[in-house]
Amino acid sequence: MSKIGTESYRLGTYAVDFENRIKMSTIFNYMQECAINHAHSQSYGVKEMTEEGLFWILSRAYIDVLEYPKLGDTITVKTWTKGTDKIFVLRDFKVYSSDRVIANVTTNWVIVDWKKMRPQRPKILNGTIDNLEDEHAVTEVPGKIFDVDNKEHVFDKNISYCDIDINHHVNNVRYVEMVLDSFCEEYYLKRQPKILHINFLNQCKYGQTIELHKGYNKETDNYYVEGVDKDSRKKYFQALIKWTDKK
Repeated sequence: MSKIGTESYRLGTYAVDFENRIKMSTIFNYMQECAINHAHSQSYGVKEMTEEGLFWILSRAYIDVLEYPKLGDTITVKTWTKGTDKIFVLRDFKVYSSDRVIANVTTNWVIVDWKKMRPQRPKILNGTIDNLEDEHAVTEVPGKIFDVDNKEHVFDKNISYCDIDINHHVNNVRYVEMVLDSFCEEYYLKRQPKILHINFLNQCKYGQTIELHKGYNKETDNYYVEGVDKDSRKKYFQALIKWTDKK
């Protein structure tokens, strides 16, 4: 068993945007797949967790993209766990293209009991997780995200078949796509996402409708994006996204 999981992917047409650059959501898809395979190799993957009546939920993620590879390029994702913080299991990622680091990522994961639908302390795995506690892609642990006042309604998203994952709720990458879809084409022609901090707050299921709201913080130069249930007003996610000019 290796403490570091490694997966490589060649960028096909489905993985890039209208300028042939990898989409940030594609990076999240590859990270998710790499994390699942690495967890399985260390005996706490989907199969093993299901047998114990448990499952993983991605709770928080912070990604800093340094470079956007293009169609046909091969990227390599490396991942490892680095310990715990209260109820969270901490997992980092480094994403490479031609031996250059193109993204640094840190994530917080929660173990949930299927029957009680409540978070469990990491100790429930009885020391199964083999950590690299001194290895960091991002040193800081993602914290809470705070609301802003100047929000505007962007669009509504009706949850349907393609949004749902193996845990019967909206896949976390779909929320990332909603954040990215909150910006118009003209914005993408001039700029590209640099940093995304996203916190997943509640489960959203088939048939529900999410309202997307967006606001801007001049002091931090961050956009705030949230997804709220159209009926109950429950928040499904909050995100901060910082952009940079294209070179």
